[in-house]
Amino acid sequence: MKEKLLQLMKSEGLTSSRLAEILEIQPSGISHILSGRNKPGFDLLQKILRRFPRVNPDWLLLDSSQMYRPDSELPSNSNADTTSGSNLFQPITEGADSAVAETATNAATLQTSLQETDSNGKSGDSQRRISRIILVYDDHSFEALTPQKP
Repeated sequence: MKEKLLQLMKSEGLTSSRLAEILEIQPSGISHILSGRNKPGFDLLQKILRRFPRVNPDWLLLDSSQMYRPDSELPSNSNADTTSGSNLFQPITEGADSAVAETATNAATLQTSLQETDSNGKSGDSQRRISRIILVYDDHSFEALTPQKP
């Protein structure tokens, strides 16, 4: 993440103190990330994406090669290009309510399925359980769903 912040600062022509000012955080927060002392939290990543809407979330979080979104993928446009990146942050525009309901009702089933198969694909009793599913909407709001126990 240090490299991403440095690249963003260079591309936008910002100093670390100016970036901190734009993100409305303490300059020491940026300094600690750049020094490797701290890792950024979800709140900081969210602030970066809100203050710099052209920054590609897939680049920031998932190492996509494109730092900036093409104009067709800017947050105000729901017809985003689906050919680049992983589309993890692609807005859900049709059937969003049914998708949320389906996700909530299938979470317990998914958790059971994951318990039956470990990371090597072998059957067994895994100790990992889904504790929360987070849906991020195109208006930068999010909803956290907690699956019910089976």
